[in-house]
Amino acid sequence: MAGQLESTRESPGIHEDTTPWPRLVRSSLHATALLASGFLAGSGGRTQAATITPDAATSQVQFDVAASGRLFAAGPGGAEHPIEVTARFVFRETPMTGGVRREYEQASALISRGETAVRKTLADDAGEVLVTLAGASPRAWLADGFLSHEEAELLDTPFDPLLAERLRPDAAVGMAESWELPDDVVAGLAGLDAVDSGGLEAKLESVEDGRARLRFSGTVVGRVDSTTSRLTVEGTATAAATPGQEEGDWLIAGPLSRLEASIEERREPGWVSPGIDVRATVTMHRTTRDAMSSAVAATGRLAAAAVDRPRGTGSAARLWHRHTRGRYTMVVDARWRMIEDGPEGLVMRLIDPDGMVAQCSLVPLPRAAAETPPVEGTVQADVRRSLGDQFGHFTESEAVTRDDGTRIVRVVAEGAAADRPFRWVHHVLTGPGGHQIAVTCMLEPALAERFAAADRELVAGLIVLPDPPARTAGDPGSQDRR
Repeated sequence: MAGQLESTRESPGIHEDTTPWPRLVRSSLHATALLASGFLAGSGGRTQAATITPDAATSQVQFDVAASGRLFAAGPGGAEHPIEVTARFVFRETPMTGGVRREYEQASALISRGETAVRKTLADDAGEVLVTLAGASPRAWLADGFLSHEEAELLDTPFDPLLAERLRPDAAVGMAESWELPDDVVAGLAGLDAVDSGGLEAKLESVEDGRARLRFSGTVVGRVDSTTSRLTVEGTATAAATPGQEEGDWLIAGPLSRLEASIEERREPGWVSPGIDVRATVTMHRTTRDAMSSAVAATGRLAAAAVDRPRGTGSAARLWHRHTRGRYTMVVDARWRMIEDGPEGLVMRLIDPDGMVAQCSLVPLPRAAAETPPVEGTVQADVRRSLGDQFGHFTESEAVTRDDGTRIVRVVAEGAAADRPFRWVHHVLTGPGGHQIAVTCMLEPALAERFAAADRELVAGLIVLPDPPARTAGDPGSQDRR
């Protein structure tokens, strides 16, 4: 095991050009990971699992997003890449207490970055989702399982129909009368954590044949993962209208039947995303027809069911990830954002409303003898060796065996990197068959309270997978492919 535990030598406090997805282009994670620039990561959210009960009729929604622009790294001469995204979502939506239920017929995005293009499609066993609000941000989740990071990002769009309904005024309005949207609604529509300045204003533009046309626009400056973002938004929406009690007033009721929005966004590079300079358009059309739109092509159907998706009481606060070569599977806090997932292992960063808290790497290790899993002394020696002159001293050490037979050795080391104090929390998990995974979290001691027990919670949701069963001559897939 010597040399396998790799320390993260860059300080989390140093600005880096790592890249997860900005909200308009988030599904590009695995596509852009193919590029040597090293760009890439993800996003998450927290919500409570609402008690969902039907209370209104089902409608059909078609929702399209198109974005183009560039991704750029920090600093003069930083790497820059053109990007284009086209996405289509077609689903039946039923309003529920606490949110909506969506049954997807189509959910896919085509992401092009330079010469590289990839299509992402929602898996069939994730086709029925619940969507509730985390604050003012819509978050999708499964009632009896867990979405993957990639699936959650695919379904996370600007101007989600659930929140777009709040473009309507709360009371009757007169012709050409305007109203300001609350900051939390603006933040949710634009994909911001908070609004610092500016906002969006809507007004009643016209009423014809019982249909009101609303126009909205504005410029917003806010924050996403502690990174500054500036957006310019303009668009229109249509909804049913009935005369109010006062002459000339109109009540705008019922769900929006149509929405069109244009969004220009410039966001500075951050801890878990590149800089972006993009223009996006969003179009939503809602109808009460039962039949799905004929625009759904056969190639746009949902993908095959995901392999080994964990089942249980779902929540948008937790997401699923499976190692590409089947070494482990885990359900983790959605605040862990994926930065890189490649041959050298998985790198994630823990983000809270105040910024980055810690960085964590997961690295599969060589198989150990099942009867002699690593002990504390062995792990300590390897940690000391891998940290080198960054090592200071050990503060904690323990070894436990879980009910599933997985042996876990946990050691905590204090030291310094780039002349700053750091804490490294190392776990080595050994499955019953000897398969091993190393988990290393790095943080500044001053962030320990915000970090809390994040490493233990991560490890608790991590399952070390055994070797896949050997195929026999009679097994499907064992055919001679010469």
